[in-house]
Parts: sequence; C-alpha cells; structure tokens
Amino acid sequence: MIFKLAWKNISSRPLSTGLSIVLLSSSIMVIVLATLTINQMKLKFNDNANKIDLVIGAKGSRLQLILCNVFHIDYPTGNIFMEDVEFLTKHPFVKNAVPISLGDAYQQHRIIGTNKNFISEIYNATLEKGELFNKSSEVVIGSNVAKKLNLGNSFIGSHGVGESLHEHEDFKYLVVGVLKPTGEIIDELIITPLESIWNVHHDEYKKGSFDLKTAEEHDLHQLEDDKAEHSIDKKEITALLVNYNSPRAKFSIPGIINKKNSLMSADPAIEIKQLIDLIQPAVNILYFLALFIFGLSFFSIIITLVNSMKDRKYEIVMMRVGGASMKIIFISVILEGFYIGFLGSIIGLVLGHSLMEIMASFINFKYHYKFSGLVFDQFEIVLILITILIGMIAAIFPAIVAYKFDIAKVLKNKI
Repeated sequence: MIFKLAWKNISSRPLSTGLSIVLLSSSIMVIVLATLTINQMKLKFNDNANKIDLVIGAKGSRLQLILCNVFHIDYPTGNIFMEDVEFLTKHPFVKNAVPISLGDAYQQHRIIGTNKNFISEIYNATLEKGELFNKSSEVVIGSNVAKKLNLGNSFIGSHGVGESLHEHEDFKYLVVGVLKPTGEIIDELIITPLESIWNVHHDEYKKGSFDLKTAEEHDLHQLEDDKAEHSIDKKEITALLVNYNSPRAKFSIPGIINKKNSLMSADPAIEIKQLIDLIQPAVNILYFLALFIFGLSFFSIIITLVNSMKDRKYEIVMMRVGGASMKIIFISVILEGFYIGFLGSIIGLVLGHSLMEIMASFINFKYHYKFSGLVFDQFEIVLILITILIGMIAAIFPAIVAYKFDIAKVLKNKI
C-alpha cells in the first residue's frame, strides 16, 4: 500500500519529478562514461606496454616512439640502421630483440615487417589456421583483420596510413595464416617478414616509414630520394622491441643506446604512465562536473518534494485523520526519494554504457583498440546505492515538513 502511494505521488508530477531524475541520471552518465573510458584505456595501454621492456628508434619524441611502435596509433620518428642495434640480439641481458619495419597498410590496418618472435615471443599468439610466413611477401593476419576484411589469398598494400598515397601494384602479399584472437593490438595487424618491407621499398631511402601523411609529401619525398646517395647494404628498420633477461638491463641498456647519436630508447611503462597522468586532469574535470550536477539534483529533489508536500497538505492531513500514523507519512515521503534515486541511477547507467558503446565503435575504427560499453564493474553497484541514499536523504527535509503539519490548522483553512 505504502509503496503504491509513494509511486502514485511521484508519477502524478511528471515534470518536476522528471527534472530531478534527468539531473541525477546525467551525473551518473558522466561518471560512468569517464570511469569506463579511463579504466579501459589504462587496461589496454598497460597490457600492451608490459609486453615490451624497451623500444629503440630514431631520436624524437619518446611518447611518439611508443605510440607508433607498440600501440600503432602514431607516426614513426624515423628509421634506424639495423646494424646499429644488432649487437643487442646477442647481449647477455637481452631475452628478445625484435626488429620491426613500418611502411605499408591495407585499409587502415598496418603491415608490420618483423620476424616470427614478434608473434610467438612478444604476444604469445598462435595460429588459428594456416602457417607462419617463411619468405618475403607472405603474411600472417590478426583475427580482427580476418573478420573485418575479405583479403582472399592475396592483396596489394598501400604506402602510408589513413590516406592511401599510392598502391604497390607490382608487389602482392600472400596470406598464409590467421592468428587466434588475443585481445591485443596484434589482432589488428598484418605481419610479414622484414624482407617484404625492404623489397617493396627497395628504391626508397626511407624504407617502410609512416612519416608521410599526404600525397604531396610523398611526391616531394620521392624527388629528394632520387638525389640521395645511400647504401643498399644498410638495411633500415623503424624500431627494435626489447625484452630484458636481467633486471640489470634496465640500468645499463638505455644508457648505452641514448649515448649513440642516431638512437633513442623509451620505456613503454614510463611513457604510458606519463600519458595517463596527462589525461587524468581532464577526467577529474568530468568527475567534478558530475558532482556539480549531482548537487543540483540533490536540491532539485528537496524542492520538488517540498512543493509536493505543500500541494498535498490537505491530502496528508486527511490520511492522518483516517488513521495513518506519522511514521507511515514519513516513510512514504522517504520512499518517493528512493524511487527518484533508483530511477535516476538506472537510467544514468544505461545512458553511460550506451554512449560508451557508441563511442567505442568510433575508437575501434579509428585506433583499432577494442573498447566496449558492455563492461561492468562493482563500483556501479556502489554508485546505485549511493544515488538511492542521496535521494532518500534529500527526502528527509520534505518528510519532516509533512510530519509537522498542524491538522486543525490545515482543516480550518480548507473549510
């Protein structure tokens, strides 16, 4: 009875009640959206960053070096000579030293020139079907590439990423294997031997680089290359991905690399932490905005229920005359706050997850990182309980107002 009465009271005032619910749900939506975004970003970045201890590449931005060669969402700082870093493959402190060379893409998916250790040692990926590459022009594709693209047995890569600069029509890649899903960035990559990148760019000074973004830059680059003198014996790579074999490597190898004029090293874990630290203030602003809206909704509930008590003054008094106890009246008003808090939290959660799912489709397409709005966390249960509690607390003052109505005075004024 008392539950039906409370529900009838809030449903009879759709505009005022609706405003309180909208404010509450908006604040919950912002909190959920910000939390889902930063948590998934930390998880994705840290998972991939922890697979590699050190990235070695051309001098420039260390963060750019990591984003390009570990997360594959930026452009290279340039190329380096393989002979300059080859000593690390035999270093006693190094477990793996995997070269990668970037040069081409196929429909937004990067083609990575590397060796088999990139698949088996760094990402621990296994084949779903086919076999690993054994010679130039053969490729193994990630699971998401296989799902999204109909590559067939062969395809032609394009130089650059994003905008297709030109297609290498004289060089076809042959698909020989498909990897099982890993949930890592390798699912979005097309992997081929280093020789493939060198062969397809044999006449270019910058062998396999994503530093070209437009067709105009590519044409200018070609003119400069025609004039450049270089040795075809010096093979170039974009970066070297290193895994340590000893804790001492962390204190010695970066120093050795950074002393060389043409090389730079970057620790993925450090750079990603700095990136997240840069993003965190923006996330905090969203949280403050959500708390501000939360505060507005708190006062909105109080005002809505107080006005409701004034409008229903005679009704409440008649309930008292009919035998309803003060306790019943008090609880019914608290229940109205409960309903508003519950509806606001549920609607906010649904909106937050729905908006995250919509954003995820864009993020997945643009950056090839799997974000989702269908991820739930225990904090959301706490968020629902807190929101309901806020609604009930906001209803205490209106409940006290209803509790203190003078029966004789109200009846006299009504008559």
